[in-house]
Amino acid sequence: MKRLRIDSLTVIGYGLTVLYGASLWTYLGTFRATEFWSHATVLSLMFLFLFCNSFFVVQHVEWSRKILVLLNSIMAVYFIALNWVYPQYIQVGYVFINIALVLFFEIKRIKVIFQKDWATVRKSILVVDDDEGLQKTIKRILLSHGYSVLSAMTGERGMQVAKLQQPDLIILDVLLPGMKGREVCKNLKSDDTTKGIPVVFLTAKDSPDDVEAEKAAGGLMHLTKPINAKKLISEIRKVIR
Repeated sequence: MKRLRIDSLTVIGYGLTVLYGASLWTYLGTFRATEFWSHATVLSLMFLFLFCNSFFVVQHVEWSRKILVLLNSIMAVYFIALNWVYPQYIQVGYVFINIALVLFFEIKRIKVIFQKDWATVRKSILVVDDDEGLQKTIKRILLSHGYSVLSAMTGERGMQVAKLQQPDLIILDVLLPGMKGREVCKNLKSDDTTKGIPVVFLTAKDSPDDVEAEKAAGGLMHLTKPINAKKLISEIRKVIR
């Protein structure tokens, strides 16, 4: 999913390059000798700016996203105003394109990709928990902050996924069917292929003895259920960075 989203943005960026280039050519060449020429000049300048900016959108540069959102917002208003006076020169479809682009590039998951630390943010996290509802909740939180998510419902399956996928972090429940979380952690830490993967325990058990037992098993951190989204992301960033 992560790779698909990045590739889709690249395609969209190049598509915008073509769109803005064609629009620039249209407004420069078509309306030069009409009463609409002054507005055509203003629109041409905006399309030129957006044309150049689209190359940076392809590279996922944050300031290019902000410029794209700002100029498309301005153009939407400008097109609507001009449509009252020069309906023969204005393509209403542009307004819908402007609005759609503003809404798309303001989506939280898209904004994350343009962050300066995207190379750090786009990490994979394995969640090992037998609570399907909690799995969905954690997955939604992690995806919204740019992480890739792997899932396992049992400790045995979690170890298999960890060895095959080599995630950047493992979130592990203590009470699992079959092999318990602490035993899973010990096995991971004793295996050369997985011992370097940090493990964060997420459990309802919160006594000092439980926390010490998790550390003794190789856990790096203890988080308590029910999960707090801000706390979860804050602690994950500390561990991964």
